Amino acid sequence: MLNTRKPARRFAILAPLSAGLLVASAVTAVADEPPSGGAEQCYPDVICSGVNSGGTKPNPEPSQPGGGGGGSTADGPLLCSYHDQQWPCHDPERGWFNSGVGCYFRPLDNPPAEGAPEWQGHKPSEGALYSKVCPQTGGGQDGAEIVFEATSPAGPPALNLVDVGYGFAHEMRFPKPAAGVAPKGTAVVKAPVWLWLDGVAAPAPKTLSVPGASVTVTPVLRSVTWSFDKDVSVTCDTAGTRYDPAYGAAASPDCGYQFAVGSGTKKSGVFDGTVTANWVGQVVVTGPNAKTFDVKMPQSSKFTLKVAEVQVLN
Repeated sequence: MLNTRKPARRFAILAPLSAGLLVASAVTAVADEPPSGGAEQCYPDVICSGVNSGGTKPNPEPSQPGGGGGGSTADGPLLCSYHDQQWPCHDPERGWFNSGVGCYFRPLDNPPAEGAPEWQGHKPSEGALYSKVCPQTGGGQDGAEIVFEATSPAGPPALNLVDVGYGFAHEMRFPKPAAGVAPKGTAVVKAPVWLWLDGVAAPAPKTLSVPGASVTVTPVLRSVTWSFDKDVSVTCDTAGTRYDPAYGAAASPDCGYQFAVGSGTKKSGVFDGTVTANWVGQVVVTGPNAKTFDVKMPQSSKFTLKVAEVQVLN
């Protein structure tokens, strides 16, 4: 705060947060020399404003990871193999694939009565009749035949749904964080700095269902960590709120920082920052072995920011 010798007016040093002087930016700051002159002179990219000047109090909705348009299933069907040839483990018409013999088996919906030739002398209490179809590597298939089996020859493969959940999380393409910083260019010690992420679109969830159980992996942004120096960092619970000139010199409602020292002591004259989006794949397994856990999938990117220690010249 500056007390000038003009009693009718007092001036405060503010970061460039008034309308028209601040733009959303993933910024590499540029060093400039301060001007000299009268009582209202300030560093470049810093404004001198009457203490009553302000702006609209920010009450914006925080930037949140964009939805993926609802849930989705895994990319492609679950695959089984026979003689190094892959086949869908389940076919809606042919049934379940048996990897031991390379054939699909489907129980007959309306089996013939007991004593029919298809039973081969067996009773229904001893087993069941199945349609058996054996695909060929050329894309065709053997003609379907009716066979008797004492036990089910094929069914859903044994799956470790926890492993599937880990796999789904690592298949997801989590976005690299794009740092948004205001003020643009040069921040000021003890003045509000706004921090947010641009383009925080979450990948679509993935789900796999088997009889009696399922696994769903949903991407979630748990927090965002902004590191400016070894001992200068802040962690926010959200992706932050993009600055708008209407907010004036107000602080960010959900992700901001005020520097206690400038970057002038740094060799490059700027803080070399890292922003880390702390993504997780939230895994939910239902069924007999139900559980919920997170697979950490952090994503980081670099940015620079100049922070000035400003004095107003009389």
